[in-house]
Amino acid sequence: MTNVSYNKGYRADVELSIAIANQLGISTSHGYSFGNGLYVGGGAGFVAEYLPNFDAKPSFLTPVFADIKYSFIKDCIASPFVAFKGGAMADITNKGIRIFANPAVGIDIARFSLKIQYEYQQSVWGYNDAIKAHYLKIGVGYTF
Repeated sequence: MTNVSYNKGYRADVELSIAIANQLGISTSHGYSFGNGLYVGGGAGFVAEYLPNFDAKPSFLTPVFADIKYSFIKDCIASPFVAFKGGAMADITNKGIRIFANPAVGIDIARFSLKIQYEYQQSVWGYNDAIKAHYLKIGVGYTF
């Protein structure tokens, strides 16, 4: 069975991610798979976040990002990969902008992906410019 990351052409995926105890998100990415394990695309999503250190109400965020992924093994149902997402997110609850970087490692199993991610966020405008957050996240994705 060929890894779907090696199929050349348009590709889309959807991902559900959770940061331990305080963040839940869903995102979609659309882009081009070069047929050699490399995927480059862009995406958007929706995140619900609770930061007890800053305030008691949840924040709702809308990220927009670039997405790069490289899968290592072609002819295998389970293939390890590295990925990176980076971009900006609007805090639509508290009116602010954050930038973020999200490197990840994981494994593709057929059309499903499991990954462990580290995410760094920093406020650059608006509500609570002091936010510099670090997250350990777990993600589950499906590739179309």
